[in-house]
Amino acid sequence: MSEPPRSIPDWNMLYKYEDVTTMLWYNKNLDFNLKEELDKRNILANIHGYKFLDVGTGPGTQAIQLSSLGFDVISIDISEYAIEKAKILSDKVNFIVDDILNSKLRKEEFDYIFDRGCFHGISPDDRNRYVAKVKDIIKKEGILFLKCFSEKELREEGPYRFSPDKIKKIFGSDFEILSIKETDYSGDVDPVPPKALFVVMKKK
Repeated sequence: MSEPPRSIPDWNMLYKYEDVTTMLWYNKNLDFNLKEELDKRNILANIHGYKFLDVGTGPGTQAIQLSSLGFDVISIDISEYAIEKAKILSDKVNFIVDDILNSKLRKEEFDYIFDRGCFHGISPDDRNRYVAKVKDIIKKEGILFLKCFSEKELREEGPYRFSPDKIKKIFGSDFEILSIKETDYSGDVDPVPPKALFVVMKKK
């Protein structure tokens, strides 16, 4: 059964004209689910030389927070205006205009990848390209942290929704699914945050 199409913004125009701090996904702090996983897996105890990619960085806050912890962070977004604004906030992160579906990033460059809102905006026809590219740029046994809208989110607007089974079907051939948690997109703006899945998976 095909999924009904979703209305996805023109990201470049959105970031050109909108104040990033008013966007519903804006969160000045590190995503709480990611912080929990970094603590749980004792990743913060030894981060020297480890490289993190923030996919679809938008406001740039997650990349900046990861950099403040000591990670070497590269942060990409398809919107040149998002990257332009993010660069003003930090000179510690390497912010790059890049499309993950056609990324120019190097093969097996990253130990960790965080996607807090890019994947669920990609059309169903392009999901296999997304998985293939992420698999290509992450190191063997590297970890992908993925946050996306849950099928339990009932509001009509917004990106595509996912169930745990759908995530397993899309990623399972290339990644070992370590955990899937029902959560939300708690942030600084929306008093009723959208329901989300937080997925942790390791490249096979």
